[in-house]
Amino acid sequence: MKRLVSSALVIALILPALSQPAHAGQTVRCESGNGQYKSCPIDTRGGVTLSRQLSSSGCWQNDTWGYDRNRIWVTNGCRAEFNVGDYQSSSNGNSNAIAGAVVVGLIGAAILANKKKDRDRDRYYDDDRYNGGNYYQPSNTVRCESNNNNYVRCPFYGRGHVEVQRQLSKTYCQYGQNWGVERNSIWVDNGCRADFAVY
Repeated sequence: MKRLVSSALVIALILPALSQPAHAGQTVRCESGNGQYKSCPIDTRGGVTLSRQLSSSGCWQNDTWGYDRNRIWVTNGCRAEFNVGDYQSSSNGNSNAIAGAVVVGLIGAAILANKKKDRDRDRYYDDDRYNGGNYYQPSNTVRCESNNNNYVRCPFYGRGHVEVQRQLSKTYCQYGQNWGVERNSIWVDNGCRADFAVY
């Protein structure tokens, strides 16, 4: 529930920012004299579009002109004026909508990933594989197999942290569905066969 509230708060903070009035762009002239490579320093994080070609030589993006974060470059005689950081373009509304959708999608994916992480953590009695940055090696490995889809219990000795080390069956072994941990034993069912690492 806390994650849902936090995610809703993030969405509430980000979406208004996406709908804020756009920053006006500026025009920059960059010219390749005598066909030479020319770099024109400028903050391009707002994007760059060619607004007016000045040369008879062609200006083609990623061929005779381009940009990275801190500059526009031209070559092979391309001379042109470029709009830099012009958020006022006609696609601004669509860009904001797409950006908003991406943000919501990323937050949704993060929520699902956290839920999966929590669910996976629930398979353990003790989540102490990591201690002060040290990774505990498995104390032993237990092979447990559900042959003919039968329910099987396999005792283990260790701290109680168990995970699939190597799946042996074609059937996917999914915690809580066809395998789990209960009272110092691993149980498998419905065709799950695997080697389990016990920590």
